[in-house]
Amino acid sequence: MAELADTTGAYYPVSPARLMDTRSGLGAPKAKIGPGGKVDLQVTGRGGVPTSGVGAVVLNVTVTGPTADSFVTAYPAGEARPDASSVNFAKGWLGSNNVTVKIGSGGKVSVYNRAGYTDVVVDVVGFYALDNTMVNRNGGQYEWYPPSRVFDTRTEPEGKPTAGTTLEYALEFEDAGQHAHIKSFVLNLTAVAPAGPGFLTAWSGAGSRPVSSTVNYGAGVNVPNLAFVQTTPCLATDGWCTPGVPKFKIYTSAAAHVLVDFVGVVDDGYSDYGLRFKPLSPTRIVDSRTNLGITGALGAGSAPSVTPPSDMLTETTEVLVMNLTAVKPTNNTVLTVWQDDPEYPKPSTSNLNPYANQVVSNAVPAVIYPYDAFKVHNHSGTTHVVADVVGTFYDMYPPATGLAAKPTKAPVTGTSHR
Repeated sequence: MAELADTTGAYYPVSPARLMDTRSGLGAPKAKIGPGGKVDLQVTGRGGVPTSGVGAVVLNVTVTGPTADSFVTAYPAGEARPDASSVNFAKGWLGSNNVTVKIGSGGKVSVYNRAGYTDVVVDVVGFYALDNTMVNRNGGQYEWYPPSRVFDTRTEPEGKPTAGTTLEYALEFEDAGQHAHIKSFVLNLTAVAPAGPGFLTAWSGAGSRPVSSTVNYGAGVNVPNLAFVQTTPCLATDGWCTPGVPKFKIYTSAAAHVLVDFVGVVDDGYSDYGLRFKPLSPTRIVDSRTNLGITGALGAGSAPSVTPPSDMLTETTEVLVMNLTAVKPTNNTVLTVWQDDPEYPKPSTSNLNPYANQVVSNAVPAVIYPYDAFKVHNHSGTTHVVADVVGTFYDMYPPATGLAAKPTKAPVTGTSHR
């Protein structure tokens, strides 16, 4: 494909822009959201999001200074609040989660807080087209890859990045012609063993560092977050990477190790395997506490398979976009999600890094191709898990004979620079 023939479900990145900050009164009253409180946040027409033709938005939702254990749910304005959560947190917690939300009435999304009082910060990083009206904008499509760990500062000779370090990374693919068409990487970023509270910011590296954050962390706490990170091409003058290869930057405000797990790309329509997004109202498909989707808590080393409800899928659905929550594990542990396919063994990546007795969430693009199922692996102890689906990626132009086999691909070379 040379271009997007139809923009329905296409992804459009925007420069990270702050839409709401209850600490300052931006987009909401200047006050913490109280127990059972809700803010209807205007999203369309702000932060680079068009006023119409938007099906869903991709947000980074940050919780800071909560007075009680609680959760925040983002959902389409005008709809009944779903039995789902977007960010789960403990009293005093600081953290963020990538949240995809279907646009509700008036171009708004509702932000609900369950208990106590908390400040909430919302940054927009992109949106998905509702229909074919975005023909004058440069959109993209999502292509999944088997999860792979591409960078880990714990193994780099420079050691732990110090406070204020900017890391620069490039990924080189087997098909060199693909490089010019990649607009964003989809990554799971994890801050490990931070020396103090702070944040990671990931961006293309073009221009100055944005004021928004991608991962917020506390001292000594391992925190992941899914991120759509725009790219920019390596230049001949860079010297450390191949010209034309897509690159990006990560800044850490405190000394912290950084892990980068690669799960996909957004391109401009170049790939024959590109997918489009269909937004859904948040729908719970797993709650091991009630034996929904998974029976009972996950034990150490267990990896149950999950088959989503058939009415959520079509014959071209390949990925579920969901919020995965670990509920009070007995040990510090790691949760990993991947497709239930014998050709793909468990990857050496992580989606959640919960601590004992913690309730914490992260966004996960769960590949279900080709058998309409995914696995969840628990590393240590036992833990309950919850999964809330907010949308699906589907093949808009499948071959007439059915879905083509997806090639096993991964970046050939990862290059780093400090």
